[in-house]
This record gives sequence, C-alpha cells and structure tokens, in this order.
Amino acid sequence: MAIKMKHIEAIVKVQRASGFSLDLDIKIQHGDITALYGPSGSGKSSVLRMIAGLEPKMPGVKVKTDAETWADSHVFVPTHKRGIGFVFQQTQLFPHLNVLGNLQYALQRKHQQSDIELAQVKQWLGIDAIINKPIDELSGGELQRVSIARVLLNSPRALLMDEPLGALDQRARMRILPYIDHLHDRLDFPFLYVSHAIDEVTYLADQIYLLEDGRIHQSGTTFEIGNSLEMNAREGDAAAATIRCSMGSFDEQFNLTKLNFEGQSIYVTGDRRVVREPDQNILKLRIPARDVSLTLGRNANTSILNILQGTIDQIHQNSDGTSALVRIKVGEQFILSRITGKSLTNLQINTGSDVFAQIKSVGLLTEYDD
Repeated sequence: MAIKMKHIEAIVKVQRASGFSLDLDIKIQHGDITALYGPSGSGKSSVLRMIAGLEPKMPGVKVKTDAETWADSHVFVPTHKRGIGFVFQQTQLFPHLNVLGNLQYALQRKHQQSDIELAQVKQWLGIDAIINKPIDELSGGELQRVSIARVLLNSPRALLMDEPLGALDQRARMRILPYIDHLHDRLDFPFLYVSHAIDEVTYLADQIYLLEDGRIHQSGTTFEIGNSLEMNAREGDAAAATIRCSMGSFDEQFNLTKLNFEGQSIYVTGDRRVVREPDQNILKLRIPARDVSLTLGRNANTSILNILQGTIDQIHQNSDGTSALVRIKVGEQFILSRITGKSLTNLQINTGSDVFAQIKSVGLLTEYDD
C-alpha cells in the first residue's frame, strides 16, 4: 500500500558565495499544484533542488513533510530516500530502449508499492499509440509525456517539475499542459511546478509563490495572484486573466455555448456541456489582456459577442507611458486589458471608473486538445 504524503514545507535562509541570498518559506499541499514563478535568477530552481535533495547539505535549509524531516542542521536524507519524482527540462530517457522499455525500467525500480499501473499512465498521458516507438522517433512533446509517465511509474510520494516544457515550442507546450493539469485530479500528493512562463503557471497552478531576488514577493491562489498586476505587468502580450465560469445553455443554430460569469454572459464556440472538471458545471478560461479593449458605453454595433460591464480596480502604466495594463473587477473576479497610453488618456479612466470590456478571444483551459 502506498504511503500518502500530505505536505512538504521548506524554510530556506541561505547566503551564496556569489552574494545572492534566499530567504523564503513555502508549503506544498497534497491535492494542489503549487507553482514557483518568477524571472530567471529569482531562485526557483535552487529551492526545487533543495527540496529534492539535489543540493548538498547546507546551513539554513530546513525541509520536512508531515511525517519526517529531510533536511535541517542535524539531518540530511539523500534524494533516493525521499521518494520524490523529478521531471527535468531535458528528458532523462534511455535512448537504447523504446517507450515501453523505459516505462518497464521504472516499474522495476519504484519507490514503494503503488496503485498506479501502466495501463492507467498510458491513458492519462495519451501515449498508448507510441508505446512501441524508439525514443529517437518521438517529438519533443511526446518525449516529455513519456518522461512524466516514467516518473509516475516509479511510484513517487511527491512530484517536482523544473521548467519541464522549457525546451518545447508554443504549440507543443499547449498540447501537453492539459495532460499535466489532469494528473493532479488523479494523484493526491504534493506537486510543485517551477516555471518562468506565465501561461503555464496560470493554466496549471492552484497556489502560486511569486519569487523575486530570492524572496517571496506574493503568494496565494491562481485567481488572486495570477490576475494581479504585479505578476502580469512585465509580461507584455503574455499577460492574461484566468476566470471561472459556470455552464449555461447551448445554441445549436450558431454552435455557441453561453457561460455564466458573475451574472453576465460569455460565449464560446462549440458544445461544452460535457467537460472534464471535478465540478462538471465549471469551465476555466484564459483571457489575454491584449484581446480586451475598453469603452465607456456598451457598443451595440459590433461583431464582438463578449462585452462585460465592470469597474476599474487598478492601473499600471509602463515607465515611458506608452501602454497600460488595466485590471477590471467583474463581480468577485478580475479580467485584464492592455491598452495604449493614448487610449488611457483619451478615456480619462481612473480607479473606480465604470467601463465595458470587449473581449476579442477567449481560451478554454479545461479540456484536452486531442
């Protein structure tokens, strides 16, 4: 029987010889994906490696779970005894074995007895069709899915991922994200994801720690931190809001589903009545800030279907005043809009102003892209 791990806590107070220091306290709960997010050099991967035991014992590092201590001033448990599954950016597959051979190798060396079986992992990660392929014939996305499958078959008690999609192009990244997302619906253990890509973090994470210069700048849920100006202000075209909607009705004539968002309607293409979410009535959407324009009145003569009424919550102008990121509160949730500095001046909007947000595109984050 697999031994469940409920949480991992890391307290890190380290001064590097280079002058860079880490001073933070994080907790990774079972059942959630916790993300460490921040620019390159903020300390994300260093913290991950300390939790995994891949850094040598050093003063100021304390790592413990609900059941044991992995590192402190007196204890240092080596990596292979922590029962951690680690997914790197570069896959660690054996090139002389095919996909099945790599997976069987993991089964023979698993950390503990587990209920996870080969058939389940093949289904979860969509690799059944490539199970007999040589490793050198796989695409980048296929390689990473096989790498994750092998880690899972090793029966870890926690899963750590360090920039796992960093070597993939945008299309491959967006195809693999749903597979990772749905893993934590099935695997009830601590799950830590490190990335500097905002779209990955807001897609996957339940909890976010925003790191800057080795410190926690902000922490909270994806809907608190992921939609903040602090996290999005320097992301340019990647800035986006993540929202939750409930299912409404389906219009067969126009092939549109109406979603309920804070008492207003959002339309998405296709029949979304069957969704893959723990709560089968909920869809998660991502709205890029660049695709949201603002008006002071509702425009009836437009092809844009999705127009939401809200109130300006915050405004962040870039240093030269040429553009602004605006956060709009709609009910209890937020959306973002990227507008030019000239538009901000012309509209004469401030915090508390009532506006209408015209949404050009909406990205569904709930379903697989099969």
